Amino acid sequence: MGMNIKDPEVHAMARELAARRSTTVTDAVRQALRAELERCPSTEPPSAIEARKAAIRAICARVSARNEWQGLSSKELQDALYDEDGLPK
Repeated sequence: MGMNIKDPEVHAMARELAARRSTTVTDAVRQALRAELERCPSTEPPSAIEARKAAIRAICARVSARNEWQGLSSKELQDALYDEDGLPK
C-alpha cells in the first residue's frame, strides 16, 4: 500500500527528520505519525466505538442471512450487481 504525497515541503521535512534520526524516510514518518496519534487520542468514548462495531456486525449478519445470496460465488454476486461494462445495474 502506498501513499503519494505531492507536496515538496512535506517530502523535504520527511527527509530532514529521517536524516536527524539516522533512519529511513518511511520509518521517520511512521514514528512521527505514531507520536502524534499518541499525543492527540481519540475523543470518542470507547462505548461509542463498541456501539458502532455492534451496528456494523448486525448489518453484516442481516446481509449474510439473505437467502437469495446463499450458495452463490463471488463472481455470481458481482454479476448480479454490475452489468457487462462494470456499471451498477
